[in-house]
Amino acid sequence: MTALVSHLMDALCWTPIAPLIGAARRRKIQSQTRERSDVHRISKLLNTIMLAHGDMLS
Repeated sequence: MTALVSHLMDALCWTPIAPLIGAARRRKIQSQTRERSDVHRISKLLNTIMLAHGDMLS
């Protein structure tokens, strides 16, 4: 289903609604980027906590 939606959006990029499709794609990419950044920051924070307080957590 995802491939079908992707192909449909690719086709719609050549229509008058192309700015809307582009905006939707940018929003999706920005959301994914924020999520990845959050996961990376949380992972880094947890690793720092484990290094500093590993003896208390075991």
